[in-house]
Amino acid sequence: MTPEKLFFTRLRSEWKLNYTAWRPVIDWTVALYIIIPGVIIAVICYLRLWSQLPPWAADISIYTPLLLIFLYSWTGTIRLFLEEADQLFLLQRREWMRRIMICGIIYSAVCTLLTTLLLITILAPFLYLGYGLSIRQLTLLLVITFLFKMNIGLVKQFISLRLASWIEKITFIILFISTQLLFIKVVPLLIDHFLLGYTCCILLGLSLLLLIKLRLDIKGAFFDDIARENSERLKYAAFMLETSGVTIKKPSTKRKKPVFYSRIKRLFNERTTANTLVEVCIKTFLRSINNLSIYMVLVLLGILYMNNPNWSVLIIWPFLAFSFAMLIKSHYVEVITSDYLKLFQWKSEDKKTAARKSILILSTPGFLLISSVLGFNLFDWIGLFAILPVGVGVNYYISKLAY
Repeated sequence: MTPEKLFFTRLRSEWKLNYTAWRPVIDWTVALYIIIPGVIIAVICYLRLWSQLPPWAADISIYTPLLLIFLYSWTGTIRLFLEEADQLFLLQRREWMRRIMICGIIYSAVCTLLTTLLLITILAPFLYLGYGLSIRQLTLLLVITFLFKMNIGLVKQFISLRLASWIEKITFIILFISTQLLFIKVVPLLIDHFLLGYTCCILLGLSLLLLIKLRLDIKGAFFDDIARENSERLKYAAFMLETSGVTIKKPSTKRKKPVFYSRIKRLFNERTTANTLVEVCIKTFLRSINNLSIYMVLVLLGILYMNNPNWSVLIIWPFLAFSFAMLIKSHYVEVITSDYLKLFQWKSEDKKTAARKSILILSTPGFLLISSVLGFNLFDWIGLFAILPVGVGVNYYISKLAY
């Protein structure tokens, strides 16, 4: 047995587990009547894009596909393929663990290269025909995206391993915003000037090698690596269980002192059942770093998009209100189904009223801030104040539809 053989044994075991998770869903009837026709239709539509782009493609800025590519680059992680049993057998054999980790990083690189190639291939008609990028520029974009995603994956691991929970979340937000602006603004310049693009690829490649070396040499991260590997290994099985109606509650990190509402204070003078549930929902939402992080990301993405409004604003603007509503609704469902609140008998009318009120109160500040940016970019100061009542109405209507 060698480290490489042990790695491939673990890889086959994981593939077998994923196959077992998907097999009950994708049987021959689903494949014959849904998947195969869907793939054929998708291929036909894709080939038609190469002959003629749809009219709406002319109104899309090049920053839109770049934003999609960046969001793809931000997802995922670098696999190491460590297991719990390694602490008994391999933890003392550092060279074996190092070689297994190298195999895991190479496997992650191959998967990243294939998924990046697939994404660039899907976007190629828009980039080639719509924006006039050459094959050489598309290849350069592919290499930059691949190297950027690998670097981001390793940097995210370093942040998770070295920083505390709330500092980690804030760092992730800062990194997400800064790298997004950098990627969207710099990549068009790099693919237009090949010398700069090639230089950037060399620098990203060298930084990737340095990050890999630092990642292999890091100590004291074994149990964190095990937790991340278990999450990645079981994510498809967990997804299938959740789609089947099985709720899997993830353990949340507890802080000694919340960010907001560390003391007990009433938010409403009128003490009703619905207001009590609204208070619980609002306070727990504002005390959650995860919820606040997602909320802030939605606000920042909305502001960035509304700075250059076009026809797609008619879809994106109300969609942002719907996104806020879905975020708060999911938190409300988690709160109302918690073990403590399930001890009480709540009327369905009170729960419905509390849900709509919670969604409206929590979503209004972020959505109105995005709306004010949109109004200002369209009609200057008049639009800023004129769009606020419209934004309130849209948000109120969507909050009623959400629950």
